[in-house]
Amino acid sequence: MTTETVETPVAELKPLPVVHEVRHLFRPGTSFKLLLAIENDDNARAAIRVTDALIARGAVPRVIHATELMTPVAGTPDSMMFFAEAVLGEEFHEALARSLRKLISSTVGRAQPWPVQSVTGEPSFCITQEAQAQNSELLVMGIHRHGAFEQAIGENTATRVIAKAAVPVLGVRPALSGLPRRIMVATDFGNASREAAHLAANLADPGGSVILVHASLPTPIVEEGDEGAALIQREGIEHAFLHLTDEISEGKSIQVETVCRTGDAGAQLMAAAALVSPDLIAIASQRHHLITRLILGSVTRKLVREGSWSMLITPPVGSH
Repeated sequence: MTTETVETPVAELKPLPVVHEVRHLFRPGTSFKLLLAIENDDNARAAIRVTDALIARGAVPRVIHATELMTPVAGTPDSMMFFAEAVLGEEFHEALARSLRKLISSTVGRAQPWPVQSVTGEPSFCITQEAQAQNSELLVMGIHRHGAFEQAIGENTATRVIAKAAVPVLGVRPALSGLPRRIMVATDFGNASREAAHLAANLADPGGSVILVHASLPTPIVEEGDEGAALIQREGIEHAFLHLTDEISEGKSIQVETVCRTGDAGAQLMAAAALVSPDLIAIASQRHHLITRLILGSVTRKLVREGSWSMLITPPVGSH
């Protein structure tokens, strides 16, 4: 891992083009709608604690739990009863909502007035539909660490939500119990990853650190309209880091570090994270062309499926 220590050159840096439609999440004096998706897992309490901490950054939470119906097995009365209650009975959802409220209050040490909704259906669909219906601006949910076999066989709720959601998704691991102080940002210096860096800087506590990490192939793949690659070709990595550091640190008491690595983006970002030990990784979920997807794969999904770190995934503004 190479850590860049940069000094401002004599020549004055030209300002980067303004990133339009930047989300206002975590900015002082602003509020935003947060949807907390709770599953029946060990990560639920961590996601609840992070949601509670985000209230200090303007979050206005509501909660959803989605129960996916399984086809009942013939001759098993218990499964048939569960199926009937889930489909036909409001009592099922009311009892589950009460259970969720109890879980929230026991986790944060006090009752919370967060609206709680229990629904039936495929979880990722229900979560993203509710986020859209409520104009939610951030989704919070637990993410799991999966083994190599589980990573290979397919998607999970978190990766499905990330693929569908039009808003940032904060995936929480049990180690994150409050606001992160050490945030690693994967950047290609394009507008989407610049926004991810801004959100990370807004989220980091005063005195916290933001570590900007750029990973590139030995022979980079440059797509038409790739503003990040154009910036690097025009000014070089050092100036690109300086630009972004100046942008995100303005008016904030945070430390900004920079790291540059060469090789497969997914592998290099995971290697950097293992060395950096961040509380959170922030990354933009890009919509690449087909050929680039076939060569690079989905870096974001690799990191989410690995499940070792809490993550903030930001789709491009207006991507859906």
